[in-house]
Amino acid sequence: MAAPTTAARPAAPPSTPKPPAGAAKMARMYLDDKGIPQKSVTPVPVDENDRRTPHQIFQCPHLRIVNGGGKERCSTKEWLLPDGERPYCPQHGKQLEPEQAGPSKLEQTVREAIRLHGRSAAPWLLPAGAGLFDLLAHTADIGVEAGLTAPALAGVTYLATRRTLTARAIKRGRIERGQKAGRRVAALRGQSRRYAWYAGEAGLWAAMLAGTDITHLPGVIVAGLGMARWAFASRTWWQNAEQRRNRGDLQVHVPERAADVAPAAAPDPVKLRAITTWATLIGCAGGPLAGTELVDFERLPACQVKASERTLLPNWSAKVVAKVEGSINMREQRPNLLGRIAAAYRCTYADVSFSADESDLSIGWLRVQPDNPLAETRLWTGPAASDWKRGTSMVGRFDDGQQIVYQWWTKTGAAHDLISGCTGSGKSEFVVQLILASLHSNGLVLDWVGDPQGGQSYGALKDQVDWFARDKAEIKLMLLAAVKEMQRRNDELSRNNIKTWVATLAMPLLVITLDEVQSYIDDPDILALVEMLVGQARKCGIKMRLITQVPAAYNLGGSTYIKEQLKAGQTVIFRAMTDIAGRSAVDGDVPVDPTMLPLVWGKNTCAAGEGTAGLMFLQGLNGRDVYGRADYTGEKMEKWLVDPNGDPSVCPGVFGPEAQQESGVLWGDRKERAIRLLQQGRSDADILPGGRAIELIEMASVSPAAAPAQTQDAAARPKPAGTALDKVLAACRELAAEAGVAEKKAVVARLKDQVAATTVTTYLTDLVAAGKLTRLENGVYGVPGVRRAVQPTGEVRG
Repeated sequence: MAAPTTAARPAAPPSTPKPPAGAAKMARMYLDDKGIPQKSVTPVPVDENDRRTPHQIFQCPHLRIVNGGGKERCSTKEWLLPDGERPYCPQHGKQLEPEQAGPSKLEQTVREAIRLHGRSAAPWLLPAGAGLFDLLAHTADIGVEAGLTAPALAGVTYLATRRTLTARAIKRGRIERGQKAGRRVAALRGQSRRYAWYAGEAGLWAAMLAGTDITHLPGVIVAGLGMARWAFASRTWWQNAEQRRNRGDLQVHVPERAADVAPAAAPDPVKLRAITTWATLIGCAGGPLAGTELVDFERLPACQVKASERTLLPNWSAKVVAKVEGSINMREQRPNLLGRIAAAYRCTYADVSFSADESDLSIGWLRVQPDNPLAETRLWTGPAASDWKRGTSMVGRFDDGQQIVYQWWTKTGAAHDLISGCTGSGKSEFVVQLILASLHSNGLVLDWVGDPQGGQSYGALKDQVDWFARDKAEIKLMLLAAVKEMQRRNDELSRNNIKTWVATLAMPLLVITLDEVQSYIDDPDILALVEMLVGQARKCGIKMRLITQVPAAYNLGGSTYIKEQLKAGQTVIFRAMTDIAGRSAVDGDVPVDPTMLPLVWGKNTCAAGEGTAGLMFLQGLNGRDVYGRADYTGEKMEKWLVDPNGDPSVCPGVFGPEAQQESGVLWGDRKERAIRLLQQGRSDADILPGGRAIELIEMASVSPAAAPAQTQDAAARPKPAGTALDKVLAACRELAAEAGVAEKKAVVARLKDQVAATTVTTYLTDLVAAGKLTRLENGVYGVPGVRRAVQPTGEVRG
């Protein structure tokens, strides 16, 4: 027996429900539209004058299964105005609907009785029918003739059962219309035959009852045997009926104060479309990322530029996870994944971003942004974007809003750069931003720039940097000075027992920018100097920044060593136009493709139809597998170079006295050489390798009168002395004079310390094309006009 308790009982619910919005109270007595008093079984909403308000009862349309197999409506109801906003059911999430007029109480009672007991009482129809048939047969004096009812009843039952079960199976989709074979069709036939057998037994029993008299012993035996057979057959039926009666609906947890719970919000159509589209087109069997699903859906902010002039489409992100945890590597190469996602959500490549989680490769992040925020051109914030204590600069932002961090140096030394991209992709503007940042480094960064195009892309910056080399000869001197500075720094750091270089005013970071490097790095001297700098200069604070359109080894002097050393720092990859350029820019295991960066922005962005200059991938230090966009410094750079009073505002690093003394005339006479070069103009000898442009210009002369003048002008031009091409041709002439032919391996051996082997191969091909050599066989060349020298014979003694 439970012990008595003195705990307070919960308060009884109020007898009168709370009136809805727009009603004064709930009452059973009210006045109708004509002012006549009416009485309601349940309270209805009325106003201050007890008049009935237009409120109606709205109910959840969800139907649930109750005991016995029946269905009933959800009990969630609310009084609402017909034109008001309809809430959602807190239990099932369905929007409430006007309550439908139900049946009368008598009809409900009959339906409930049939639902609970109708199936159990159905077997009693058989003995009742048999008794009625016996009564009619004796009244009509029918005896043996009643036996004909057994086969007829069996046949009719078989046909009716077969037709009914077949129609029901077709409606439920279990078989197809017209299907003649199959396991389910055979089961339907067996069940029809079973029902026909029962009908035949019932017909035979009815005939035997009609042929006997129930008041005599034979009639009692026939009736008793029939009832026993009926009871045995009905046992299974009654068991199934009891199971149906006890079957209930799924229990749903309802909060204790369900009335106080806020109505369920309507499902987000964007989220619903995103999840269902992924499940049916991407994560399905056979999809590009089968076995995955979207979770953690989140709306992203849209770009507010020209928001009132265009339709703002929703941006969103979601987490991509495998249905079997840990079964999929999200960072694997899937070349068609972005295209399939863009097609599924009906957008462009620029609108889709997919990347693996940086700390868990089993998780991916998807962003679909038809209103891409990167379409807004963001201006560079100026010197405030750099943190020189850490050696970093904020140069742009990724598509998810995170900042792009550029690294000037690390704890182990300078961080080299390899920058690539096609024409118009924005790489020159990005380098301009970096040079502007270094000019405001408070003396910690010093810039040397080499550009064979004369610095057209850099504007006024070429006069602000410490050294600007505008042709190949000056670039070679600049690199030579850098190597001498590297050796001086190595000696100074070693002498002072300093293991790690740190940027200071006395030894600032020296950044050597080589633009369009593919046009002059084939020079063996430049190639050798660059290889020395990328491999050894990092530790003493000298940073190499190489810029090219296609970052393949053949565009870097054929040296894979240079590419490997540069990619150990950071690689900035702008848009590529060909697959070769794209594959050369990224590592084999990096799931990014610069060829997919779009040329123009999509129609739903704030910059529809405009160029996408500045879009890039950053790999290496601070790199990610998503694209971003660099900030823009503007058309005029003077605002970053002078203050409002017109005074210089830059504070770059300084090439110290010791460094100047070590460099000598290389650095000291740089400005005088630049002035002289501008006065003399460019030399035609630098246009093509080996000075062949001069030969072509001489060949272009067709008039005899002009030929001497052209030859005289050509002779007056300074011809390159001792170029690599001349050295290869001279070596071939010497070998031909010695052995009659010039073998390639002999030429390489003779020029071992002067010209690289790859350069020798290239120039041999060029000399054959120019007609100065003839290819006798593979690797063997002849020199026209040069014969083997005759060896002097010895004296003959008599």
